[in-house]
Amino acid sequence: MKKAPLVHVVGHQCPDTDAVVSAVIAARLLARTRPEADYVPLMQGVANPQTAWLFAEAGVPLPRIRSDVRPTVGEACHAARSLTADRPLGEALDLLHEHGYSIIPIVDAEGRLAGVIGHALPDSRYLTHFNLEDFLGILVTLPELVSGLGLVPLNPAAERAANAPEASPDAAGAFRLHPGGPAPQPGNILLSGAVPDAAATATRAEAAALIHADCTEVEARAWTATSATPAYLFEGSLMALVTQLPRAIPVGRVMSLRPPVAGPDDLLEDLRSLFVRTPHALPVVDPAGKLLGMISRREALQPPRRGLVLVDHFERTQTVRGWEDAEILQIIDHHRVGGLETVEPARVDCRPLGSTASILTLRFEEAGLVPDAAEARLLLGALVADTLLLTSPTTTPTDRALAPRLAALAGVELASFGREVLSRNDGLATETPAALVTRDLKEFSRGELRFLLGQIETVDLALLHEPRALALRDALDAARQRAGAAFALTMVTDVLSGVSRLLLADPDARRARHLLEGEQPATGVERPIVSRKKQLVPLVLERLSTYRP
Repeated sequence: MKKAPLVHVVGHQCPDTDAVVSAVIAARLLARTRPEADYVPLMQGVANPQTAWLFAEAGVPLPRIRSDVRPTVGEACHAARSLTADRPLGEALDLLHEHGYSIIPIVDAEGRLAGVIGHALPDSRYLTHFNLEDFLGILVTLPELVSGLGLVPLNPAAERAANAPEASPDAAGAFRLHPGGPAPQPGNILLSGAVPDAAATATRAEAAALIHADCTEVEARAWTATSATPAYLFEGSLMALVTQLPRAIPVGRVMSLRPPVAGPDDLLEDLRSLFVRTPHALPVVDPAGKLLGMISRREALQPPRRGLVLVDHFERTQTVRGWEDAEILQIIDHHRVGGLETVEPARVDCRPLGSTASILTLRFEEAGLVPDAAEARLLLGALVADTLLLTSPTTTPTDRALAPRLAALAGVELASFGREVLSRNDGLATETPAALVTRDLKEFSRGELRFLLGQIETVDLALLHEPRALALRDALDAARQRAGAAFALTMVTDVLSGVSRLLLADPDARRARHLLEGEQPATGVERPIVSRKKQLVPLVLERLSTYRP
């Protein structure tokens, strides 16, 4: 069955609640309205406490963390047809021939990869070109011959042999043809055509078994009924019997051990050099060695282009690694139009609302659909988080109209639920400075100048005492240096009073004074702003426009 095209749905780096919720809800909505693809939501980092709490409240699992959408082995591989080590070689050869496989993986009882077998493997090319007599009792035993070749037991001695404990591997001897071959010896297996006295010859020689061919079952039973030698019938010619003897060998005895493998999270581009040296497919295994599938040369070197839906961001610097090689199908956002460029036309849904969750709520209505209670709770939580319970200047009349409708669908009281959502993001007193400043830190640019803007939410600005503020500023400067940015500025916002303190890390003291319109106090510069998008970004861009180095 052909795989559905894979489409990743992902928000911005340092994900906040709106970014994570929007990825999950957009993936769900697209799956209902455009079911021809497989929509997989992602988040580019660990969920903050507010987001984790909201998803737990809604009973919805958080999406997978992933910040790189370059194709992986797990996304490109196909289901594998495998065999256990006790299956006959003939079964493996038939699969290789009938389906055009390059190799067949061999697994143990728990599904772990034990080895592989195939025509393209250097140590497997002898499989149909050796003398089985040399390996009888080492590679194959009599019971395995009976099973692997589908031999029909002809007499009571054969029935008893089938039910007896399996002989030791070296109990059987070489094959002998009758008539025409060397005289059989004790322990040999006698191969005979339609020769009535073959059973007597086998008994005299104390042969381990007799296998008849080129005759009917009725004839063979009549010739061997009273023989003490286990007798069997191969339903075909004697020549076919001789040539098919190797097919009875259990694959576990001739498979290649320790083959090269790939992991599901390996990047396809990292396999290209390996496939130059490896002409066959590779087994795909998890860290415990369990077989997950196979990846062929074509799948690795010519993967289908995957789709990408970006939510809650429009900046190239905030999106996932590998976006250039994906097909951006949609951008759903409520921020300014940033620097992303697409090769093909993409559907862009950018609306001046308080949250991307608000846009997705409207898209439910536009599609004639209604979010279920869990989806409504996620959407409301994201709307409340981004609009600071409808108090942010980014809040629009549309947001105010949507919030109570979502609350009704979610079965919650808007004000109390909103206050709980906001309180869940207050780590000002408990989280490490590094975690706080990087949790919601985004990169922006003006011309060639790159800078970072962040936001930390609290319900009590008194927690931002001088030692805490200085520690946050040091952590902010460390983040700036790691990113190679010119400066980093974060706003510590009291979501209840509507006031923020600005903390700036900028090695250029003159530019720092210009940005803050004066010296920076130890606990930051207080401003009556609460929105990074609507207030902080325009403020910084305006100050930069008037700065002369």
